[in-house]
Amino acid sequence: MIRYLLAALLLVPMLARADYQEGVQAYASGRYDEALVQFHKAAEAGDPQAIFFVGFLHHNGFGVPRNDAEAIKWFRRAADMNHYDSQYYMGKLSENGRGVEHDLVAAHKWYTLATKSAPNERDAAYSMREVRRVEKKLTPEQLGKAKELEASWKPVS
Repeated sequence: MIRYLLAALLLVPMLARADYQEGVQAYASGRYDEALVQFHKAAEAGDPQAIFFVGFLHHNGFGVPRNDAEAIKWFRRAADMNHYDSQYYMGKLSENGRGVEHDLVAAHKWYTLATKSAPNERDAAYSMREVRRVEKKLTPEQLGKAKELEASWKPVS
């Protein structure tokens, strides 16, 4: 019995990856409705990249009406899992007040976290440029608050 349970637990990530890959293929072919279904399946299994893509499709109106409030729900979920692209988008949407309240402190926090979780130096430098740009718009008190939020943030697993 335990063997079957362990085998099932090991299969879940592989099945999520298969759904994600099918979603990528559907997206690349312009079949956004199908991509959304596949990304949802992988997102339900906890795949942060799939969660990001559900938000991305809502943000851009691919296969669904454009809806930044819905996109932010998905971006936030993946951003809390330390997903770079989602953290970057949380920064952008917070900075521009799209789907969430305009909040430069939150934008700074998300851009900084994105810098730390960037998959490579190029993305880290790109995010850091956003941090510096937003920093110029913050008061010393706001910057202090942003740094407190950044220091206290912990990823969700």
